[in-house]
Amino acid sequence: MILHQPDQTKGSDLCYLSAIKALEMFRKRTLSPVELLTAQIARAERVEPQINAFTETFFDTAMAEARLAEQRYMSRATDLRPLEGLTVTIKDVLDQKGVCNSRGSLIFKDHRADNDHPVVERVRQAGGVIHARTTTSEFAFGWVTATRLWGVTRNPWNPDRTPGGSSGGAAASLAAGTSTLAIGADSAGSIRVPAALCGIVGYKPPHGRVPDPVEGFDPYSVIGPMARSVPDCALLQNTISGVHPADIASLRENVILPIEGFAADGLRLAVAFDLGKALPDPEIVAAIRGIVAKLQAHGAVIEEPSIDWRSEIGDVARLHSACLFAPWFSDIMEQHGDQLCDYTRWTAEFMKSCSLRDLMGSYDVAKRLYRTMQPVLDHYDALICPVVLTNNVSADQKPWTEMQVNGVRLNSDYDWVATAHFNMLGELPALSVPIGLDADGMPVGLQVIARSFDDTRAFKVAAAIESIVGSRW
Repeated sequence: MILHQPDQTKGSDLCYLSAIKALEMFRKRTLSPVELLTAQIARAERVEPQINAFTETFFDTAMAEARLAEQRYMSRATDLRPLEGLTVTIKDVLDQKGVCNSRGSLIFKDHRADNDHPVVERVRQAGGVIHARTTTSEFAFGWVTATRLWGVTRNPWNPDRTPGGSSGGAAASLAAGTSTLAIGADSAGSIRVPAALCGIVGYKPPHGRVPDPVEGFDPYSVIGPMARSVPDCALLQNTISGVHPADIASLRENVILPIEGFAADGLRLAVAFDLGKALPDPEIVAAIRGIVAKLQAHGAVIEEPSIDWRSEIGDVARLHSACLFAPWFSDIMEQHGDQLCDYTRWTAEFMKSCSLRDLMGSYDVAKRLYRTMQPVLDHYDALICPVVLTNNVSADQKPWTEMQVNGVRLNSDYDWVATAHFNMLGELPALSVPIGLDADGMPVGLQVIARSFDDTRAFKVAAAIESIVGSRW
């Protein structure tokens, strides 16, 4: 295990300083952005050979930006920006001007972006210091972050385990202490699954909340923030959200999330465990029941209503993405099949069998799912449920590999995650919050789902949970 108990203000423990605390110390001039970046670079030099969370680093230019931020704080500038001097990583699927956006594939290893993606642009404008890009599965199609181009990314809590996918590098970097904030992307759980497996916070905002001219056509797909705490996640979300002229789907309503925490007293929550083809591993269930008991002790009312979760939801969500991307995957296979990862070729073969009937069927299932969910979300402040059914997934596991979860045989593709439900209902905000460790010392995450477009409510519940769990960082 690489992680230790940090949240100190000296030496390598600076690597785990929260964004909110770091900003406070910058303003008081008790810490410099240069000192924070220096600590994180040293940490990366030590752990990156094993964790492999970065595709590319920009330590020299980042240090120059950190020095400029230091000067602004030292001169007591009155126009300090929201992320002034904080390190932020970018997932290797978003364009970054002049930098390789490989999308985890040999095919695009020489691609250089001409412009910044709007989210990257907003991070820069807010004073964020982009010091690295993070690994992803090829084309972000995979629950394990391992590619022919960048190799295998490993979980800092146990290098034999996966940090999840497809934003695996982002989560691994945060967990390893080599960044303060991270940008991820999520079309079926690619932010929340890595967040749960790595013990950090990850947010899938409602579709349209964060602009994405590239994938904005897909109602399942969003870009979102990842951090080590709920307030830090809110800070980054506030920075990247809002309408953008390049994305017709971006929402004009600008929700500013409060950074302060909330209490559990008075919350009404629904809890669910059986979201798919199997119940989660007993330790995940026990961890969730444990936090339920703590929330109740702090004044929350929690009930377990009957929800008609359809066992084929994961299969249907997979079909939706397959139908949308089948033509593109077919072309890639024909032109560059020998350069693709084996799981990408496997996915492309599966896509050949998809039809418009499958696509329409996915929308029908989503409609039925929302008819079940809507009264629950209207009656309760939020639904809390597992993020994954198991966290025992190897770092290089293949999607066709069978696994056993709570006595049920499942494949390693969509069967072991409980996140795609809420991409099918893309307008629902969904957070993953760490709630503890299992017997093997691996993190357990809890998913928080609120009613459509109610980001504030989702964060209110997540912050209340975090306040009860306490900071492990």
